[in-house]
Amino acid sequence: MNEIILEAKNIKKYFPIKKGLLLREVASVKAVDDVSLVVRKGETLGLVGESGCGKSTLGRTLIRLYEPTAGDIQFEGQDFLKLKGEALRKKRRDMQMIFQDPYASLDPRMTVGQAIRQPMDIHNVGSAEEREKRVLELMELVGLRKSAVNRYPHEFSGGQRQRISIARAIALNPELIICDEPVSALDVSIQAQILNLLEDLQQKLGLTYIFISHDLSVIEHICDRIAVMYLGKIVEIAERDELFKNPKHPYTQALIGAIPRVGHGKKKMKKSLGGEVPSPINPPPGCSFHTRCPYVMDICKTKVPVLEGQGGHLKSCWLEKAPEFKSE
Repeated sequence: MNEIILEAKNIKKYFPIKKGLLLREVASVKAVDDVSLVVRKGETLGLVGESGCGKSTLGRTLIRLYEPTAGDIQFEGQDFLKLKGEALRKKRRDMQMIFQDPYASLDPRMTVGQAIRQPMDIHNVGSAEEREKRVLELMELVGLRKSAVNRYPHEFSGGQRQRISIARAIALNPELIICDEPVSALDVSIQAQILNLLEDLQQKLGLTYIFISHDLSVIEHICDRIAVMYLGKIVEIAERDELFKNPKHPYTQALIGAIPRVGHGKKKMKKSLGGEVPSPINPPPGCSFHTRCPYVMDICKTKVPVLEGQGGHLKSCWLEKAPEFKSE
């Protein structure tokens, strides 16, 4: 079993809501609410769920783009939340992020070469000549022509801009990369190219990914393990094949049942999933999914279930045995 590169325990990220002249805090948006997970070196851990479930917030919190409200993060054996100043800046070299919109994440005033070289400039890596050479190597590695080094982001297609973002993310040889819906803004044919590129880079460079997406078909293609999020909590986590063959949480069953399959119609739950996602400002008591669950019981409405299970397949549900659900 690969070593653990990142371990998060009881992570919470609340955004305060303030009102009045004195801007007093009157409530909080509970974007991430008591999440624990581990990421092993060399794997791709998928985070999946509906829009607004907190998966992107969790990704940004894990690398401290957002400071967590509570919890503990261990990265490569260090207490990541205790790092300050120069120690934190140096550690950031080992973790990078690829964002959803490559155009918004690239400075339009910078050429491609300047954008890719920027992390090396910030961390003072190598001489000027070595950085220029490294930029050209990275462009070739991600499938961009070296002759485009002095062009600007607006001169590229969406897929090419995402390749630029990927080159910038791997410039410092990081250990962990958070991929925040990196293909959702791209055409389907280009999505496959970017996913294949990420897989190739993982094999060549020994990278570890946390891959965030709302698209289970993409998650199924690239991830080794999958964590399913609902309303700021992880409700199920398992190896990819196990999750798709034997989904145990009703929410996971609903997500898998909604995947369109060409020539096979659509998988369906025995009972439809109705209602809307509750507000993270005032989540329901007990199991947060009980307002939409077709198998809800009285205990679900009052007591929060624990994420537990056997063999690495964990679920947060009061059902002793998941309702029969056969994957097509």
